[in-house]
Amino acid sequence: MGDTTTYNAIAKHDGSHWAVTIADLPQGFVGVTQGRTWSEASRMAADVVAMLLEIPEESFKVVMRPADPEMAEAIITAEEARGKAEEAAKAATEALMAAARTLTAKTTVRDAGAMLGVSHQYIAKLAPKKG
Repeated sequence: MGDTTTYNAIAKHDGSHWAVTIADLPQGFVGVTQGRTWSEASRMAADVVAMLLEIPEESFKVVMRPADPEMAEAIITAEEARGKAEEAAKAATEALMAAARTLTAKTTVRDAGAMLGVSHQYIAKLAPKKG
């Protein structure tokens, strides 16, 4: 799949609604919508982009941030931390796979699992026997 176009939206809490503005649309369009909840406002923002540009919703992404700088920064910090955690989890899985292959070449899956602190079933998944 190719690169997905991203449109940025700013949401301001206005009484009982989130008022959303999508200002970086092409062709001088400006999208404005609202929603009672964050989720609804986000869906509505995607609907506006799709309608104004006459493109399917699957062809782009809308990144919505609160207008409140403290809230926006909290979201960005959490997203960055989540991304780092996902990268670390992937690296840990790759290291476990390599270790499982090395260990099971010289010992049983049960012993390999005990050495790595995981179940022998997980070791068998990580380093399946060939043939």
